[in-house]
Amino acid sequence: MAALLQRRLDEARTCYANGAHVAAIIMLGSLLEGVLLTVIEERDASLLSNKDPNFIGLKALIDICHQAGWIDVDMERFSQAVCKYRNFVHPRREFREAHTPDRDTLTVSWYVVNGALNDLAASQPEADA
Repeated sequence: MAALLQRRLDEARTCYANGAHVAAIIMLGSLLEGVLLTVIEERDASLLSNKDPNFIGLKALIDICHQAGWIDVDMERFSQAVCKYRNFVHPRREFREAHTPDRDTLTVSWYVVNGALNDLAASQPEADA
């Protein structure tokens, strides 16, 4: 999974560098989804309760990690915004919103994903000695 997530990050960087703002945000949302699911499965898979990991969405993963105390309220709220932009993978969603993300939107998304990753790292349980 780590190699796959690294590829997503690399693709997001490529999209960013080439002005593909929507594509980069989709990649960042995908990266966040993969990281959050991995963290939940590694730290406490019971938090998934009866949800199928193959079908759980980013919004639910953000909620679970926030409720578990792994991401703070600020990153939870901003991550939900990234989730909404990630859903622009569906053209109809972008059409309905009548908004196309630009470089500023993408830059904010980078900071949000970075902040969520920082929260996850800070909340990581210490390894048993």
